[in-house]
Amino acid sequence: MKITTWNINSIRLRLLDIINFLKSNNVDVLCLQETKIKDELFPVKEFNRAGYPHLYYRGQKSYNGVAIISKLPIIKKKFFK
Repeated sequence: MKITTWNINSIRLRLLDIINFLKSNNVDVLCLQETKIKDELFPVKEFNRAGYPHLYYRGQKSYNGVAIISKLPIIKKKFFK
């Protein structure tokens, strides 16, 4: 399994770079920081078309934001009571 991370500093400005990176490096899971995009604008369809149907993201306009983009299902587990 190949897991990578990238401080992207705006997902909208680098979407094509991200898609190309995923394809050329055969990444299974990509974790992004500083996505800088509201949740309702996250490019879900683009990642789904690229073969990444499992997404978890949380963002805000113009700052912050994180995302997990995965070929594999993301399973939520509770570790603490």
